[in-house]
Amino acid sequence: MAKIESYPLASPVVGQDKWLGTDSANANATKNFSADAVAVFLNTYNKIEDQALRYQYQDLEAGDVRLNGTLGFSSLDAGIVPFSSLTSFLLSKFQINNNVDVSSYYTNPLVGSTVLISEVGNPSVFGLYTWNSAVVNGAEPNFWDIGVTYSTGNGSLINNTNYFISLLTYKGSSAATTYIHNQNVASATWVIVHNLNSYPSVAVTDSANTPYATGFGQVVYNSANQLTISFSAAFSGKAFLN
Repeated sequence: MAKIESYPLASPVVGQDKWLGTDSANANATKNFSADAVAVFLNTYNKIEDQALRYQYQDLEAGDVRLNGTLGFSSLDAGIVPFSSLTSFLLSKFQINNNVDVSSYYTNPLVGSTVLISEVGNPSVFGLYTWNSAVVNGAEPNFWDIGVTYSTGNGSLINNTNYFISLLTYKGSSAATTYIHNQNVASATWVIVHNLNSYPSVAVTDSANTPYATGFGQVVYNSANQLTISFSAAFSGKAFLN
């Protein structure tokens, strides 16, 4: 048998290419391993270093145990959840198949920043959010209650599908100084938690994205991270804070 180094190199590598190795789970038997199988292992078990965090959506049903490395909801049988309806969720302090606690990242730098949630392997399925809050869940300390405000996106969370969560623009950068509040329910009083740690100027549009008239209402700064706008009549729309 010729020396291995004497064989020509395969280029480019394709998914069906194989090489010999040892199957440690089967009495160290010698097996063929495909490039496709190795790629699945690296991705499934989170072995590739990346700045994006990886989780699996778990649609919890009665009798299920909430798994580490998942995102989900406190209520059962949430089903398929459109990105556009997502305002809060439960998030494991661990990534999928990774026992490193990454929860400190949920508060700094994510709170107040713009975050992208996208389907692994299909970036056209995504939701873009302002990451408003992150608090340890009182009943399940391995999970955090996350609050977000939806900006734009396409698609939904689907059970047993993996998603990346990645920082898009940091709250301290110039690209992230505007906070957009979506007031989906008509109200004459809008309470806005913006987490800008400042007292921002305010502009308002109605549900048709038409700028609201000057002198639209009284703005009360409750704190450096929250304000209240009072209007003469109830309506829905958006507030832009910067």
